[in-house]
Amino acid sequence: MSSEAASVRPAANRNGVFARAFWVRQLLSWHWISAAIALIGMLAFAITGITLNHAADIAAEPIVRERTIELPQTLLSSLADAPNEGRHPLPAAIASWADDEFGTQSAGREAEWSTEEIYLVMARPGGDAWISIDRASGEVVHQDTWRGWVAYFNDLHKGRNAGPAWSWFI
Repeated sequence: MSSEAASVRPAANRNGVFARAFWVRQLLSWHWISAAIALIGMLAFAITGITLNHAADIAAEPIVRERTIELPQTLLSSLADAPNEGRHPLPAAIASWADDEFGTQSAGREAEWSTEEIYLVMARPGGDAWISIDRASGEVVHQDTWRGWVAYFNDLHKGRNAGPAWSWFI
C-alpha cells in the first residue's frame, strides 16, 4: 500500500505544478495587458490635458445641422393627454417617430414639458442635440451640433456627458 501511495503522490504533485504554472502565466498575461491599457489611458489624458490648456490656440468650427418638420396629426393629438409641466420622458410613439426622423436616441430621456412646448436635450461628448416640439402647431425643430474630435476627447477627459461607465473608468 505504501508503494501505491508513493506512485500516486508524484502524479498529484505534477498536476499541482502544472495548475500553478498555468495560473502564473495567466496572471502575467493579464498584468501586461492591464498595464498597456493603463499606459494608453495615461497618454490620452496627457494629450487631452495639453489640448485643454491650449484651447484658444486650437481653431474649431462647429458643424450645426437644423431641421424643421411637422409632427403627424395622430401624434400631436396624443399630446393633449400628456403632462403640462415638469420633466417627463417623451411618449413612446413620439420618441420612436423622432428617433426614425432625426436618427437620435430619445427614448427614456427626460424632456422639459410646458403648456407651449416640449424641449428634449441630448448632450454627448463633442457635441449636443435638442428637439423642440410646439404643442399647438406641431412644429418640431431638431438641432445637432458637432464640435469636432478635439472637443470629443476633451469632453471625455473631463467626463462630461460620457455616461457612468466612463466615469468609473476615469
